[in-house]
Amino acid sequence: MSDLWRLRVYLKPYWKGVVLALLVMCAAGALAPLAISKTKHLFDAIIGPVAGSVPGDMRGMDGIGIAEVEAPKEPAGEPVDPLDAALELLLFLFLAATATGASIYMGEYVGQHLLMELRHALFRHLQGLAMSFYDRQRVGDMISRINTDTMVLQRALGPNMGWLVVAPVTIGYGIVWMVLLSWRLTVVLVVLLPVVALITWAIGLRIRSLARRMQEKMGDLTTVLHEALAGVRVVKIFGIQQQMQERFHAENTGVLVTEMKAALARGLNSPIVGTTIGATIVGVLYYGSLEVAANRITPSEVMMFLFQLQLVTTQINRLSRVNLNLARAAAAATRHRELLDVAEHLPSPAEPLPVPAVEGRVTFENVSFSYADRSPAISEFNLDIAPGEVVALAGPSGAGKTTVANLIPRLYDPTEGRVLVDGVDVCAVDRQELRAHMSIVPQETLLFGASVRENIAYGKLNATSDEIIDAAKMANAHEFIMQMPEGYDTQVGDRGTQLSGGQRQRIAIARAVLRNPRILILDEATSSLDSESEVAIHRALKNAMQDRTSIIIAHRLSTIRDADRIVTMEQGRIAEVGTHDELLARGGLYARLYQMQQGTKPD
Repeated sequence: MSDLWRLRVYLKPYWKGVVLALLVMCAAGALAPLAISKTKHLFDAIIGPVAGSVPGDMRGMDGIGIAEVEAPKEPAGEPVDPLDAALELLLFLFLAATATGASIYMGEYVGQHLLMELRHALFRHLQGLAMSFYDRQRVGDMISRINTDTMVLQRALGPNMGWLVVAPVTIGYGIVWMVLLSWRLTVVLVVLLPVVALITWAIGLRIRSLARRMQEKMGDLTTVLHEALAGVRVVKIFGIQQQMQERFHAENTGVLVTEMKAALARGLNSPIVGTTIGATIVGVLYYGSLEVAANRITPSEVMMFLFQLQLVTTQINRLSRVNLNLARAAAAATRHRELLDVAEHLPSPAEPLPVPAVEGRVTFENVSFSYADRSPAISEFNLDIAPGEVVALAGPSGAGKTTVANLIPRLYDPTEGRVLVDGVDVCAVDRQELRAHMSIVPQETLLFGASVRENIAYGKLNATSDEIIDAAKMANAHEFIMQMPEGYDTQVGDRGTQLSGGQRQRIAIARAVLRNPRILILDEATSSLDSESEVAIHRALKNAMQDRTSIIIAHRLSTIRDADRIVTMEQGRIAEVGTHDELLARGGLYARLYQMQQGTKPD
């Protein structure tokens, strides 16, 4: 349960509400036994006190409100009106019920605010992790940890936060009343409490283990679901619906089997604890009858004792169920803790250098980089790109072109060597300040589930409407946007599904251009365009790249013919550098790749 206890840090901003909640919960826990104690007044008022000796341990308790429990052999003072006793009991029952309702609400207040802060913390933490973390993780599992595991916590903590305080207070205060009534009868509880605690603890351990396994299974299930829906086009084209259904069925069945094992453990808790409590009540009834016969306690006191016992045992039973729910929550909290403990961040400089007005010179000094423990993606890479120069990176797939582009905005750090912008190591400046001078159009175009206007404005959050329209025109997107039902306010759908591939690409280009960056990175920026759109985009990009350092990554070599320099890469190294005409004249790797794409044979 230590991982659950660690979650208390998220309640610091709400400490006043937590203190108020604790006071309300303690009041609710104490009022219930106090209300039950008033049943003796009503019982005595209706049938009158029965002669009998008074337990010695009940005398002199006026200071804590117990004096009314004494049963003198002869009535003392004026007899109590049964209606007054009934109204008094009703008042205390109302106060106890109101306090319990308030405690449930305050418990939800504490629990839901804790979960809100936890979700924020998880999201912030994930946003700050290095790209190397995402290279190894499954999106479905991360979604499961945030959604499913948090839902487990919500179901466990929300309704049960109040009872975590109310039940123990009720049990403790109720036992005090029972001891003061008859310590002999209360001894029965000495057997009950350890048995229930042991049973709940053992079953709780089992449920926690099963809950952890179930949540891992839910992560696997979410991964399959995410892959199937994200790749639905591939699934349909290749006709593998049946295989995906079988895979989903296998994971879904695994969740069911694990959950039913946990349900069996929870189901066993109820009859075992219930039988133990039932045996205790029977024992009190039997032994209480003997105590009345021995004239050591009155029937009204036995009645009150039984009511208190019923209240205490109900709270014990509830607390055992809460404990089982907390066992499931503990497993979810452990998975959250594992995620929050990941410290895979790009190191931040202790005293970051200021980022001056960026001119756009990009320099690679003997740079090498490897993804995880794989072979180097690039090795001993040296390149100097002048401000305003347009440099294209060409080469076969896997040559390291995208890796080079990822190192400039410091999505990764080089394994060896340095990447410099205007002569300053990118590792020595604040990442966000550095990236503010850059824009990138990635190979996999990503649009957010918002309007066209909002998607373009992500490039510059304070952009005016005119700036957004100008950026769209530069990307040759304005015309098709205006033909959409709501123009710039049209919703693009999840990941831009309402748009064609070329339209998504042009909106992404508009988003990049809007920032007016000094360094522009185009990673296959025209890959999704038809020929007509490609010509228009190239014309627009040619204007956009003026006086701006531009790095173009392209497989289609016809798109980079006008670059100032073309850097041909092979197996993570520079194979040759030159203009389009120079490289064709050399007849090297670039020439072979170009001729293959043009459908001609090398000379």
